Amino acid sequence: MPAASDPFDTTALRDAAVATWLRDPSRLRQDANLEEDHARGYYRDRVVVELTQNAADAAVAADAPGRLLLRLTTGDAGSRLLAANTGAPLTADGVAALASMRASAKRAGATVGRFGVGFAAVRSVSDEIAIATRTPDGVAGVTFSLGRTRAVLDRAGAELPALGEEVARRHGDLPALRLPFPASRPWVPDGYVTAVTLELRGPEEVAAARAALAEVSDATLLALPALTAIVVEVDGAARTIADAAGRWLTVRATGTLEAALLADRPVEERERSGWSLTWALPRRSRTDAARIVEDAAAAHPGVVHAPTPTDEPCTLPALLVASLPLDPTRRHVAAGPLTDALVARAGELYAELAEAAAEAGEDALALVPTGLPAGQLDAALHGVALAALRAAPLLPEVGGGQRLSARAAQALAGPLGQDAAVLDALAPMVGGLVHVPPGRHGQARVLGVALRDLADVVDALPAAGPPERWREVYGALGPHAAAHREALAGLPVPLADGRTVRGARGVLLPTADLARFWAEHPAAAAAFPGLRVVHPGAAHPALHTLGAVEADAATVLAEEAVRAAVEAAGGDLPGGDADLAPATDGGLVSAADGDLPPAIVAVLDLAQQSVRARPDTALPDWLADLPLPGDAGAWCPAAELVLPGSWAAGVLDALDRLAPAVAARWDAAALRAVGVRADLVVTLVPDVVAEPAGAEEPVEGWADYLVHLAAVLGPGAYVGDLPAVADLDAVADDAWPALLARLAEDRDARAALLTEVRAVSGGRAPGLRAPSYTAWWLREELGAPFVHPRAGARARVPFLPDAPAGLDRLDDAVLAALGAVGDLDELEGPAWEAYVAAWPARGTVPMPDALALWHGLARAAGSGLELAPEAVPVLDGGTARMVPADDALVGPPMWAQVGPVLPVPAARVGPVADLLDLDAAGEVAPMTAGAVLQPTPPAALAVLPGAPTEWWECEELHVEGADVEWWAADGAAWATTTAGLARALAHAAEAWPARHVVEAALAEPDRVDALLAELAGG
Repeated sequence: MPAASDPFDTTALRDAAVATWLRDPSRLRQDANLEEDHARGYYRDRVVVELTQNAADAAVAADAPGRLLLRLTTGDAGSRLLAANTGAPLTADGVAALASMRASAKRAGATVGRFGVGFAAVRSVSDEIAIATRTPDGVAGVTFSLGRTRAVLDRAGAELPALGEEVARRHGDLPALRLPFPASRPWVPDGYVTAVTLELRGPEEVAAARAALAEVSDATLLALPALTAIVVEVDGAARTIADAAGRWLTVRATGTLEAALLADRPVEERERSGWSLTWALPRRSRTDAARIVEDAAAAHPGVVHAPTPTDEPCTLPALLVASLPLDPTRRHVAAGPLTDALVARAGELYAELAEAAAEAGEDALALVPTGLPAGQLDAALHGVALAALRAAPLLPEVGGGQRLSARAAQALAGPLGQDAAVLDALAPMVGGLVHVPPGRHGQARVLGVALRDLADVVDALPAAGPPERWREVYGALGPHAAAHREALAGLPVPLADGRTVRGARGVLLPTADLARFWAEHPAAAAAFPGLRVVHPGAAHPALHTLGAVEADAATVLAEEAVRAAVEAAGGDLPGGDADLAPATDGGLVSAADGDLPPAIVAVLDLAQQSVRARPDTALPDWLADLPLPGDAGAWCPAAELVLPGSWAAGVLDALDRLAPAVAARWDAAALRAVGVRADLVVTLVPDVVAEPAGAEEPVEGWADYLVHLAAVLGPGAYVGDLPAVADLDAVADDAWPALLARLAEDRDARAALLTEVRAVSGGRAPGLRAPSYTAWWLREELGAPFVHPRAGARARVPFLPDAPAGLDRLDDAVLAALGAVGDLDELEGPAWEAYVAAWPARGTVPMPDALALWHGLARAAGSGLELAPEAVPVLDGGTARMVPADDALVGPPMWAQVGPVLPVPAARVGPVADLLDLDAAGEVAPMTAGAVLQPTPPAALAVLPGAPTEWWECEELHVEGADVEWWAADGAAWATTTAGLARALAHAAEAWPARHVVEAALAEPDRVDALLAELAGG
């Protein structure tokens, strides 16, 4: 029986150990070598771990939740590490196990040992160890002391020198754990059952203990679930670790091992057939305090726990606690079939952890291992984990209620893959679509999720589905459309006619007004095969970013597909007299020919929609060719029809009237917009060049007008876009006054009349101008030029006809454009041509009219005109008359003494001759008789300073056989009379208008001052 002072009978344990050493000193060496492995620090980092596991074993033995206190105190009096735990108290068998260093007190059924070899780790930091425990008789305890062990061995060595020699060889490295001593004053903190106190050897050991305590964390509780709380105190600063399960997501599995798996394990381990596995993952909802606890002591991150931390690396992003077999160092997992079996089960359980994480809203992909394994065991864990994860339903399907495995999932790569709106919109069309969080694409790829580029996803989208769903897709993709145009180039687009095309580029995106029209007129889409208008239900602004053309009704009407449909419909239209009448369903029914073709109905509906939405919108010019029925049933282009009851109906009698039924169904504005005449129409002819036109003429007589432009501006002159009033060939004979009055008041038509044409490039000269088409046509029609109706007596325009009736109310600008003139100076180049063509071939001309003609021709000379009149007005013996052009001569007035001459100032003889293509009179000296050189009278020189200072007084003068009264040539003057002298001097001085003043000065020299005074205003 052990003594009361030695309740654990340590005396018997010491005596047995010493007796063994005395019998065989080599046993001392064996025990000392074993303990030396621990005492030299190899296990220094495992002291706290082993003490913690002993506390867990005590809790298991007591079948009650365990608590543990770990306290480090330092100071001048020494440093101590205390580990106090609840649970089963220390027993005599336990003390014997401690002292044996080779055997555990636990037997079959346990998963961990208690106070076995692991306790020996305390020798790495301490030479003085005390263990106290509560017993029914109070607190009892034992100590292990290196000093007391040395004393016992010294005495034993004295009895047996061989043993003494062995002790001496050890130099103090003695097996202190083999000799327990009763504790003199055992102590256990209140609330605990057992306490282990270690006197720390020195600063290195204190540092090791401090570091080990810092690593105690939630993971410690997860690895040793028998413990529910751990209090860590370091020099008075305390922290408590408890309730770890609430901060971690865990999955556990337990079971019984098959005997074959334990065949190669040690005997005592073969008796423990139970196994357990735990995977743990921190929850994202952890409190700040929990994060502080975890971060402060990271639970040996990156290592396998078995159940306490080992040195086996584990790069899987979760904590693994497993009953894996360990080697004798308890640092590494022992290879073998048992390890292989548990690793395989750990992979399956890891997938269960990932599923639980997904169910809890955690990031399951964070659990997918990436990168290279850190060892053989880690590689095995990677392999089994990946295999299980790939088949596990981890990924929530976008928009669905289920989770998918990686094999059944696909994800959108890139920024759009993070846009929830994009994913929600695509999910109904993309099977198995999942969201891969930012930074998890590597894990998804390793797992086997199909990561697809946007372009691939778009190309695989089915060309089906209701248009409204596609609008949702476009709305979601809209913010990304500009940056991803190429990837979205194959996006399906439903059209109004039921088709679906790939790609938005070039399709027509209806405005809100057009979308409503298309929804209200579904048959319109079918009327234009090939027309690509987005279905109203799918229309979205994002399509414009992707290349769709924003389109209103006018845009649609400009499409070639619309024109082609109308042309095809026009080719099938019959002729004859059909009586069109409104149908009860709103369509047009012809008793003879049936309904209007759908394409024509749709065009008219679109035109009506356009003008109602935007009255100022111009519709395409080709609509002028839209076939419509006339009131007699014949089909005509819209531009050849007039609207019943309109202004045009009373003026343009060459055009047919539109069928009343058509006029009744569509707005007048819509019918005008497609070309039906109701008023004046101005057509804009683009890119006009003054050269022969093609076969098609935009307006009547256009080809002739281009010839006219080429003649005036020069062939090839580019004049740009020209407006032209249409239908001038259709005006009724008695309607010209009404037409011209309307033209004068209509802004566009007035501009088309008054705007002269200049060459933008090419041509003869930049300053040349030509009349507008409208002016050119009307001048031809009205017989311009003609006398301005309001010129009255002021007009001096010989041979010019009077203005047509009804023009007197037109303003001067319009009359001038039409060709009205009040003076020959108002004639321009083309008007001169028409004017000379109207001259009579013979007859006398009143002298005032002749003077107006001669002066006008002199002013027109040099303008570049080339006129070819058949007859010209000449001065012949004091009379003006018309003579054939071939018989006329252009010269100064003195030539009238010789024969018929078209008289002009000497300086204008050449230009006027060129203008009319006539001969010009040259410089000819006269034949004289009795010629005497005389000084020019001073009075003549006073009024005509430029006159010759001498002149020839002659008895007779002859020029080309004709008697003449005076002559001037080469600056010289000849005369036979005083009146002749005045004319000769004026002609020689190139001052012909002054001849009468000179004659007066010659007749009355004393009146020179008065005559000069009269010249003051000249």
